[in-house]
Amino acid sequence: MADYCCDQMQDDLERRCAVHEDRSDCPDAFIGRASGGYGLLIHDGGSSMIAISFCPWCGTRLPERD
Repeated sequence: MADYCCDQMQDDLERRCAVHEDRSDCPDAFIGRASGGYGLLIHDGGSSMIAISFCPWCGTRLPERD
């Protein structure tokens, strides 16, 4: 998604951690991209996400991803 629905969504999706190479390992990363859309990262040592349809910050409906 080149254009983001809000600054917070862009900040989260573009954040790169100096400590954690994988976003799913970083406790400061909230949103992940998946083949079917977007999800809230579950920080349990894996790469699981809970699918979301709306931006958690501004409420905009998120497009489905290919």
